[in-house]
Amino acid sequence: MLKILHRFFYAWLFLTKLPAPPLPKATKEDWGRIAPYFVLIGFILGFMLFYPAKLLIFYKVPVMFSALLILFLWVLITGGLHLDGLMDTFDGINCQDPGRKLEAMKDSRVGAFGAMAGIFIILFKLVTLCTLLINKLFFVILISLPLARLIAVYSFTFLSKNKDSGISSSLLFSGVKKPQDLIVNVVVFVFGLIIASSFFYLPSSRILLLFILFSIFFSLIWSHWLNNHFKGHTGDTFGALIELSEVTVLSLGVFFKDYFVM
Repeated sequence: MLKILHRFFYAWLFLTKLPAPPLPKATKEDWGRIAPYFVLIGFILGFMLFYPAKLLIFYKVPVMFSALLILFLWVLITGGLHLDGLMDTFDGINCQDPGRKLEAMKDSRVGAFGAMAGIFIILFKLVTLCTLLINKLFFVILISLPLARLIAVYSFTFLSKNKDSGISSSLLFSGVKKPQDLIVNVVVFVFGLIIASSFFYLPSSRILLLFILFSIFFSLIWSHWLNNHFKGHTGDTFGALIELSEVTVLSLGVFFKDYFVM
C-alpha cells in the first residue's frame, strides 16, 4: 500500500509542479510504474481549475480576465512542462533534415516554429476558455485534463518509443503493463465522470458520450501523427500530445456548446 502511495506521488511530481510529501528516492522500477495514476492526477488538476472557474464567474469577474487567470493557473500547476514539450516538438517538425529532428528538439533554444506553436496553443486555450466560461460549461475544462492524460497512456501502451528518446520516456515505456495500465486509467476516467455527475451538472449521457468519443478520436489522430512523424514517441512528443489533446477537448466543447442543454 505504501509503495502505491509513493508511486502516486512520483507521478504527481512527474506531471505537476506542485509539492509532495517527503519521499524515498525513486527507483527505475518506480518511475516505470507511474502510468496507472495519470488519469487520476488529471482529474485532481481538473478540479483545481473547475472550482476557481466557477467562482470567478459566480462573482462576475470579467470573462476575458477570468479566462486569463484560469490559463495562468493551468500553466502554473503543470509548470509549463507540456507546453515546453510542444514547442520542442514543433521545432523538430520544422527541421527539414530527418536525421536532425531529435537534435533540434533537444536544443535548449526555442525556434520560430516552436514559438509560434506555443503562442497558438495559448491563444486557442484562452479563446476557448472565454467561450466556455460565458456559457458556464465548466465541466469541459474538467474533462480535458484527464482525457489528455488517458491518450498519453494509450500511446505508452500501443505505440512505439523512438530509439533516441530520453530517459524518462524510456522508463515509462519499459515499465508500462500492457494493457492493464490503460484499462486502469479507462476505469478511473469512467468512475471519475460518474462521481463528478453526482456533484454538479453534466449534459445528457448521449451528448456527453458523443462529445467524449469525438475528443478521443481527434486526440488519437494527434497521437498517431506524432508517432509516425518521429518514428516513435519521445518525452517531448508526449508533452505536445497532452497540450494538443487538451486544446482539442476545449475546442470541441465550443462546437458542442449549443447541444449542452443547461
